[in-house]
Amino acid sequence: MRTYFVCPAPPCPNGKLHLGHIGGVYLLADIFVRFQRMTGHRAYYITGSDEHGTHTLETARKLGRSFSEVAEQYVHQILECLRAVQITPDVFVRTSSDIHKENALAIFRELQGAGYVDVRQGVQLYCEHCDELVADSLATGRCPACSSSCDSNLCENCGLALQHDTIRDARHVTCGRHLVLRPITQAVFDMPRLAHSLHEAIGASVWPEPIRAKARAWLHREVRGLPMTRHFRHGVEVKQPDSLIGQTLLTWFEGLWCFDTGIREQCARAGLDANATLHDQNTELLFFMGQDNRFYYTLGVAGALLARGYPIPKNHSVQDFYKLEGEKFSTSRDHALWADEAARDVGPNVLRYALARVAKPFGTDANDVNLDGLISAASRVHVWEDALRRCAENARTAESTELSPDFRRFAEDYADAVTALRFWDALDIIDKYFELAGFAHADDWTSNAVQISLFLSLLYPVVPELAMGYGRHYFGGAWRPSLEASAVAAQPKTSVDFPRFSAPIPENFAVEYNKRFCKKQISQS
Repeated sequence: MRTYFVCPAPPCPNGKLHLGHIGGVYLLADIFVRFQRMTGHRAYYITGSDEHGTHTLETARKLGRSFSEVAEQYVHQILECLRAVQITPDVFVRTSSDIHKENALAIFRELQGAGYVDVRQGVQLYCEHCDELVADSLATGRCPACSSSCDSNLCENCGLALQHDTIRDARHVTCGRHLVLRPITQAVFDMPRLAHSLHEAIGASVWPEPIRAKARAWLHREVRGLPMTRHFRHGVEVKQPDSLIGQTLLTWFEGLWCFDTGIREQCARAGLDANATLHDQNTELLFFMGQDNRFYYTLGVAGALLARGYPIPKNHSVQDFYKLEGEKFSTSRDHALWADEAARDVGPNVLRYALARVAKPFGTDANDVNLDGLISAASRVHVWEDALRRCAENARTAESTELSPDFRRFAEDYADAVTALRFWDALDIIDKYFELAGFAHADDWTSNAVQISLFLSLLYPVVPELAMGYGRHYFGGAWRPSLEASAVAAQPKTSVDFPRFSAPIPENFAVEYNKRFCKKQISQS
């Protein structure tokens, strides 16, 4: 038995989750967790809310409300969006909680004790008009490496972590004026000291090659100390040394460390020693994220783990930004479809399958949510249900035999694909299995009970509600998804006595969708 800690990047509570967030991060993590549990391993879904980011402050200022009030509202809505698509984290860490603040400071002290934190003279952007030291998304400018728009901490386009003195044309988001630099004393994570050992550890990892290559290139060419503290009044306040008192930990460290807080909470619940579990060779730590998080997860988070004596993450699932009808999701332009609303209109099973289908290998920039894809997903799930219901109507009591080698190979290939985070390949395998088994054309399934059970098991991580519904219909309430099924007794009812889990995309949904997101296409036609 292996233990998996599956840790999607924590969302910032400045809005609800749209389909890009769900599809690229939280759904893929849920599919992986469900698969590992189905195969008999312990798998824990650990995430949280990054509540000390400047995005939340921006939203609070626009709404004329308090920082904490806005954070509280959107944490609730984030959890509602996750539940709407049948995702329930085992631990959801509020980074504003005392337990997380204490753990974040303990990690910081541990890194200090190991000699990886330097206190240096640095600079921070400052607005003379507002008399405010500015951090993160409160400042915008141009990336010094690729000239794309960026905030004062990270370029989403090329993924580079930015130093304040390198940003071009820095302006204050609040008032729009140019920013100047002010000298400050700050804590810095000593990446150069760690560079060689981290470079070697990444080279020995099973991270996707584009991610591994980029991280090692950063270490080889651009390695420098990463700021860990800044002047920002919301967050985890550093207690020592005296020169740092009043500063807070950068959320790219502290916020992402919610995985550590969550793992320790989960281990305490399960009666496990967290330190021993993380060191266990049968434990795997995996992170799921969008492309904007990859720098700090591959270098900052991995480096801090290595500096503390822990193994680096076993793997990363990194997705390009999901697009909506060919354009990047944008809440400011109302170019976004919210997860709870879409699940209500389309249904969670169809939506989960549709979003999983959109995932592609990092770097292909082909993750496009569109109406045609939703319609195709609804049709595909409907075909599965038609076949399952037709089998039920023609079914007789049957004891199935062992799977043939061909069908066992499908199960093995599927397991390899999900384990390697190649979800697109796993979905292709489901389609091939469905065709080879002949479910769409079978009039009688008396010899195929085990094939039905395996098909439902392949579906389970992606569309769990559908798989469990039909599994229990065919095989009884004790049925559980498994890739090891060999002899499954089946005595289904002759009619399916529950509603379908899929339906065509509602016409009113399609009409409103086209009005909102397909204006350009309509005007051009």
